[in-house]
Amino acid sequence: MKCIYCDHDSKYTERRDRNGQCPKCGKRFAFEPRDGARITDLGFKRAIDAVSANGHVSWGVEHLYYEVGRRIRRSRRWKSRLPWVALALDALLIAIAATNSRWGWVIVLALVGIGTSRWALGASRKTMPLSLDAFTKMWATWTRVHSDRTKGLIVRKEPLPRPRPVEGDIALYSFDRAVICDRARTVDLLLANNFHFENNCAVLSIDGYPPGPFDTVRAMLKRNPRLQVFALHDATEAGCRMAYRLAAEAEWFKGQATVVDVGLRPVHAPAFAGLLLEHSGGRVEPGRGISGDEAQWLSHHVVEVAAIRPEQVLKRLYRAINRRTSDGGVDGGGIGASASGQPGETSADAPAAHEGEFGGAGASGGWESAVVDSESFGGDAGDGDGDGDGSG
Repeated sequence: MKCIYCDHDSKYTERRDRNGQCPKCGKRFAFEPRDGARITDLGFKRAIDAVSANGHVSWGVEHLYYEVGRRIRRSRRWKSRLPWVALALDALLIAIAATNSRWGWVIVLALVGIGTSRWALGASRKTMPLSLDAFTKMWATWTRVHSDRTKGLIVRKEPLPRPRPVEGDIALYSFDRAVICDRARTVDLLLANNFHFENNCAVLSIDGYPPGPFDTVRAMLKRNPRLQVFALHDATEAGCRMAYRLAAEAEWFKGQATVVDVGLRPVHAPAFAGLLLEHSGGRVEPGRGISGDEAQWLSHHVVEVAAIRPEQVLKRLYRAINRRTSDGGVDGGGIGASASGQPGETSADAPAAHEGEFGGAGASGGWESAVVDSESFGGDAGDGDGDGDGSG
């Protein structure tokens, strides 16, 4: 196992004899796979490198959770094939035993097949292979041993006891674009990476974050007749209803602006196999921005924006807001496209994309100022989708 400081590749006995320290430089290891750890120090460091784009992008612990889970899933992918091989062999033996009237063996092998099937299904599951509790312990160990290896981590500042007074003329200004998120942590990601400055847009959460400037900025937005609104959210019941709320509620943008839902929605789910979370609430009802097929999927699963690497969140969102044309349309026919980027194409693992407006996709109608862009977050964005230097 390699040391992340000196790159020395040591044997387990060498690390054990030195109480978990590198035999060359003396630095301590955080994880020991031979003692049950599911990842090495180098693997964890590479996960941080991935979410930080090698130190160029600010990131949150929630992004690292998914990146570590992604790497654990890859490391065990070859193991997931073993139960299917065993199941095929078991079926062959059952056929041979039945041909020779060895019914006792047929029963025994059938029971073995049932157990193997359960093993196979567990090994190929689509949900996260790492619990949040297990990751939290990993993170605590990492920060205790390698406190200097968290560059770019977003740490929310404590609010001031008394908010600073807003400048008197700030209400005279406004933004022509606004990104509304369902999570404060998604707002943190965009603000920490200066997305609002580089794209001249306001960034708020639907539940009032950031609390200091929230009311002032929302009031500014509501006075702008040229406003374009983009909803960025998790594929959850609340998230998938958010664009509906923004377009239908008077305290937001009812009758003022077209709201573009850029995702995530169930149509994006196939790209997140192995990173899904289980829905913990009750049955999701269709309507208010959610189609019948989407309601069925959302009743069982969740996909979080944090499952996308931060650099890609920034680039895909940039792609989404720059696909809007001057007359409020979308370049390239992206409305109603599937996660693969091909209009009308769907996957067996996710419901079909919306056909433009929500009302045409089985959701409650009666509101015409919200559309779904399923394409912008349907795949990786390249260097051309971002700020001038390609980092965003």
